[in-house]
Amino acid sequence: MKTHIYSLVFITAFLTLGNQSCRKSKALFTTDDSIAGLASPVLMHETETMVYLDDYFDDPVDFDSITGAAGLKIDQNKDKRTLTLTEDGTLAPVSVLSFFSGKTKWDIPLYKTRKKKVPFSFNPGKKTYKTVQIKGDMNAWNPSATALQFENGVYKTDFYVVPGQYGYLLLLDGKEAQDPGNPKKIDNGMGKFNSLLEVPGVPGDRIPSLEVARYEGNELIFEAKQANDLIVLWNNYRIDAVKKGTSFSVTIPEYAEKHDRSFIRAWAYNELAGTTYVKIPLEKRKPLMDPAKLTRQDKAANIMYFVFVDRFHNGNTANDKKINDPEIHPKANYLGGDLDGVIQKIKDGYFEKMGINNIWLSPIVTNPEKAYGLYDVKGIRSKFSAYHGYWPTSFTKVNPHFGDSLKLKELIDLAHSKNMNVVLDFVAHHVHETHPVYVANKDKGWTTDLYLPDGTLNTEKWDEHRLTTWFDVFLPTLNLEKPEITEMLSDSAMFWLKNYDFDGFRHDATKHIPEIFWRTLTKKVKAYEKETGKSYLQLGETYGTPELISSYIGSGMLDGQFDFNVYDAISTAVTQEQIGFENVVRRLQQSQEYYGTNHIMGNMSGNQDRTRIMALATGEVKPEEDSKYAGWSRSIQLRNETGFKKVGLIHAINMTIPGIPVVYYGDEIGLTGGNDPDNRRMMYFDQWNTMEQALADDVGLTAKLRKSKMSLLYGNLNFLLAEKDVLVYLRKYFDDFAVILINNSNKTREVSVNLPLNNPSQNLKNLKKQTFSMKGQTLKVKLPAHSFEIIYN
Repeated sequence: MKTHIYSLVFITAFLTLGNQSCRKSKALFTTDDSIAGLASPVLMHETETMVYLDDYFDDPVDFDSITGAAGLKIDQNKDKRTLTLTEDGTLAPVSVLSFFSGKTKWDIPLYKTRKKKVPFSFNPGKKTYKTVQIKGDMNAWNPSATALQFENGVYKTDFYVVPGQYGYLLLLDGKEAQDPGNPKKIDNGMGKFNSLLEVPGVPGDRIPSLEVARYEGNELIFEAKQANDLIVLWNNYRIDAVKKGTSFSVTIPEYAEKHDRSFIRAWAYNELAGTTYVKIPLEKRKPLMDPAKLTRQDKAANIMYFVFVDRFHNGNTANDKKINDPEIHPKANYLGGDLDGVIQKIKDGYFEKMGINNIWLSPIVTNPEKAYGLYDVKGIRSKFSAYHGYWPTSFTKVNPHFGDSLKLKELIDLAHSKNMNVVLDFVAHHVHETHPVYVANKDKGWTTDLYLPDGTLNTEKWDEHRLTTWFDVFLPTLNLEKPEITEMLSDSAMFWLKNYDFDGFRHDATKHIPEIFWRTLTKKVKAYEKETGKSYLQLGETYGTPELISSYIGSGMLDGQFDFNVYDAISTAVTQEQIGFENVVRRLQQSQEYYGTNHIMGNMSGNQDRTRIMALATGEVKPEEDSKYAGWSRSIQLRNETGFKKVGLIHAINMTIPGIPVVYYGDEIGLTGGNDPDNRRMMYFDQWNTMEQALADDVGLTAKLRKSKMSLLYGNLNFLLAEKDVLVYLRKYFDDFAVILINNSNKTREVSVNLPLNNPSQNLKNLKKQTFSMKGQTLKVKLPAHSFEIIYN
């Protein structure tokens, strides 16, 4: 399905700088689609903000004028491809940038920065240190990013951060330490605690709220509390919003009737704060109410399953070939999974039974046929094969361990026939040292330097040198700041879309790759979307702060990333008795603030670089221990009833919060293990026990409910209760709603909440058949230990 983004041709049009209230003008729409997709908001910085027009506009546009709200200064740079924005402090929290060319106009949302100056100080008292540094959420855990000034016996600096909570540690003579002068702590998600810096924001009773209440004919009615005004866009054009008390009415443009799919986005704001946007998909000139009409081109409807190809299913023993090296432990060698195995499971209906409609394949290009790397800890020693696929020796050749090009095409065609997408895990950061590109160009500056100026190895410098670090001495980092290398590699990525009809990418190591590559690739992807009429999903992988993660998301960049911060909060709250759901709420609210309510971030059940969630849920692996060593040094096998129930809670939460649910292979039956490679055991499909089957059934049950409820796909998220062991939240889209209730305690709980709904008692259903009652606005549900329920209409 091709979505055109139409702009407005004015017959009479006036935009007054600083006046963004209701406007009246005769207008008609044209088929100009110079902006591909929905223009993502521009986020202002505390000083100057650079806007790359190529992120938004497909081709150079000669603008007659560019205007904005009062308090905004716009300078178009000499190259005419960038803008520099500054503001005087009076800019509204949410506004629009308007672009005029001839009779055509486009509107792009603009967010005022929420950052504030926060002083920080550390008093060492009588102790002396040669070096004092700080690392934390406020500087992306990079101590070299913040200079501390020593004045009058105190170390000082200023941070510019948005309101919220920030974990941090001090580095005292190079050793990590909590701040002795700060008693506040926050869980780090790995069994330990960091010091906590709290930055207050706008009082809760002054923050505006927004929801779409109903529609009448072609009018949408929004309820906005504590709001002075409403900004509404149909695709990339601002339309009028008429205020009536706390309500705003919006007329869907007549031209929307010509479209199978377009979108309304709305923001409410006052002088202090703005909301994240409400996003409403339209079917012609009506809000889309039937989720069955969503297609696999609707990115918000994706439910993803990560197929670790070598460890998923062996469908063809003829291509089984281990790397013949006695230094490779069997668990670090090829185990036989292949493309035939994936094909068989598609044919068996395995993914359909679970409600999966997007298969993410681990890298399938050729890799070295020898042993590399070394694990050598406490007498345990092993080298590794490249069974995982992340050491590419080609950009375009299919790994014969997994199959060939014909088999790959068969897999993708079959998935498409079942209405499923297939995305490819693409490695752009590095190549293996035997890759022909490196061999031919290693002396031509095609890679970053292996050694730093002080002579130390530039390996695994994840934060200090994140754009140049090598992941290992045999994995050269490509110098993608060079346009010719970025052009070559982005063309290689497009090869997979054009020759195999992949539906997008999961991008490995996103934060370690310069922005020029993402902008170049995304521009090519957008051009190909116009050519094919399809949409392509791009999800990144970044460990870091929401600010760092969000810097790679938006027009010209990626659609979303995997949300490790939310994953850590959920997994910790569910598996660690001393941690409650309060941090889950904080992280989910933070994600809404940075990525929007209707974001498409990936919400994972697990990850190939983390301890299996089952091992944490049973307590067999402790969060504070070296989980890689645990996987190498002992047999981790415990899987009990409590463990299965806790893993089920994580799936239930992921399936019901905003974003794309992602099932890590094996988590649907509770595979266990330590960290890499123990978390990559072979999947199995036969002789499941009753607990495995029950967990898999629950995954399918919640996934299918998600696909059937617009509230779970596009609804607002409101938290009704958050305690140590109990979490209750509401998803709502017009009159469609779902109430999700989680009990993580070891005893039965009767949970009672008031629902902020009109007539909530009509036609209620309970997914898990738990006992419930509804009287007036009060919902009561009896939840057994470590269980969940979803009450919906």
